[in-house]
Amino acid sequence: MKKFLLHFSYDGHPFHGWQIQKDTLTIQQVMEKALFQIFKVETPLTVSGRTDAGVHALNQYAHFTAKTRMEPENIIPAINSIIPKAIYIKECTVVDDAFHARFSAKKRTYMYKIMKEFSPFERLYASYFLHKKLSLPLLQRASEYLLGTHDFNVFAHDTSQLTSTQCTVDSADWSETDTHLTFEICANRFMHNMVRRIVGTLLHISHEGLEPEHIDKILSNQDYNLLGMTAPPQGLYLFEVTY
Repeated sequence: MKKFLLHFSYDGHPFHGWQIQKDTLTIQQVMEKALFQIFKVETPLTVSGRTDAGVHALNQYAHFTAKTRMEPENIIPAINSIIPKAIYIKECTVVDDAFHARFSAKKRTYMYKIMKEFSPFERLYASYFLHKKLSLPLLQRASEYLLGTHDFNVFAHDTSQLTSTQCTVDSADWSETDTHLTFEICANRFMHNMVRRIVGTLLHISHEGLEPEHIDKILSNQDYNLLGMTAPPQGLYLFEVTY
């Protein structure tokens, strides 16, 4: 038996998220189906982190084990020839038995992309907020209050199965071009809906002209009423995972 690590990207629009679900198409479902066709046995994939419906991944990672003589360079075209074009395997490597795609990850980086003017060609790959007042300096100053180790329970959708809701955010930065605003956040871990709730709350702070310290107030009080909306999924990308 050998353990393999897949490095891949996907367009999340055609799928109902990563995790296998009944009566709906998911990324895990189509990839494990491809592995079954190749290895003729059920081959579960363990991913670095699940993404929701409509969320994309520029760099995602998942491991599996298989009893095979195939080399990684042969596995890549074999999988790519079966899976939909919305998913693409970039690399395949043999990893140590102790490696775990989720638990061996040290950091994860997400990117959120916002259109400054609506484009029908980007509607599935970036978000647009009509009538929102977007101030880059205020967005950046508010984001700085996310840095460090905090209890992010208030920004998570469901924490009932978690033993801890503390996360350490290493960076949270905004950038701007003529056409887009982009937010990148890097942390040791993220919880369900955490990034989308953070983005929605930062946009709320900008639009309402609130003090940047509003983020600190939310983290201190854990008050859901202080949050903004949950930003839509199509602007969110898993940007990178660091091992």
